[in-house]
Amino acid sequence: MIDCKFPIIEYERGKSPLAWGESHGESYRDAIRELYDIRLNLMREKNDSLSADVITRLAAEQWEVTKLFAPDLADELQGICNGSTMSNEEIVVLNNYTDFRDIQLVDQGCSLVFVNRKDGPIAGQTWDMHRSAKNYVCCLRVPSVADDGDESDSIVFSLVGCVGMMGYVSNGNMVGVNNINTDGAMPGALWPVVVRKMLQQADQPSMANCLKAAPVTSGHNYLLASADVGEMWEAMPGLIQNVGRLEKSNHGDLFHTNHCLGEQTQHRETAISMNSTTEIRYELIEKKIGDVSSFDDVYALLNDHENYPKAICSNFQSSAQDPSATCGGAVGNLATGKVTMWRGDEMYDDNFVRHEFQLN
Repeated sequence: MIDCKFPIIEYERGKSPLAWGESHGESYRDAIRELYDIRLNLMREKNDSLSADVITRLAAEQWEVTKLFAPDLADELQGICNGSTMSNEEIVVLNNYTDFRDIQLVDQGCSLVFVNRKDGPIAGQTWDMHRSAKNYVCCLRVPSVADDGDESDSIVFSLVGCVGMMGYVSNGNMVGVNNINTDGAMPGALWPVVVRKMLQQADQPSMANCLKAAPVTSGHNYLLASADVGEMWEAMPGLIQNVGRLEKSNHGDLFHTNHCLGEQTQHRETAISMNSTTEIRYELIEKKIGDVSSFDDVYALLNDHENYPKAICSNFQSSAQDPSATCGGAVGNLATGKVTMWRGDEMYDDNFVRHEFQLN
């Protein structure tokens, strides 16, 4: 198995999204192919009705919706296809495999927090995935694609071959995401594209409007935050609900794991597929977050091992029911631009890697 060693993939300012994707795909061609094979096998293990014809049809529909929703990001994906010699169908599977219709996977967790106290607004999350993904996580450094002289850039947590899972922007914006299991999944835009398009927006209200207009495929909770406000939005096809809001003038916190908090969204939740540690992690965060105020406090909370292995840092290693592990995470101060991203678990992994960034 290839170990990408948590690289920082730099996109060159002034080049096109297609060129960015081609460089990305060519540099990590073998790893992208290997990760695709892993994810395709996981899909088929969970749902044996996913024949080659069904996968091709669903992938084609998602690709077309994505191109209409975000043409520049579709160009980046096309570049990844070109550089990695993968098909559009294969790159769709790689980016959106948990959202294929009728697939309900319980191996993707994540804990999201937004804290506004003495050190200002700090947002972060763990990234819990099937443990096979850890070797393929990366960071993307992405310049603005705006043609109005915008010099902003983003740091995005991702997997090789994917356009991004969560991220921070030098204008103070942040998008985080975690999985919720809901009904009504349908072919839509790839959720990593939805994340990246929100990161392109000028401010937090614009990010929320972008999400409301997005043709989402399946259920996720999104943390949309800036230096002025943080909001949690539970979104699924046909329904989006704000389940938390915290403004700059108010000290406090927001947090989310992997079960629905909204009264409306709870009616759409499919409990049989719910992540097995979500309630445990929620209760642990609820118990501890009142003592969290600084950047280092948030980092420590997201790496907390109380009740290990069913901890906030959730290296769950022993159950076929929930084969997830904390593959990494990120914390950022939205007022100062300080961002940390890491791979693995500092205490339990011998291949732990941590990167520090300063977004200006």
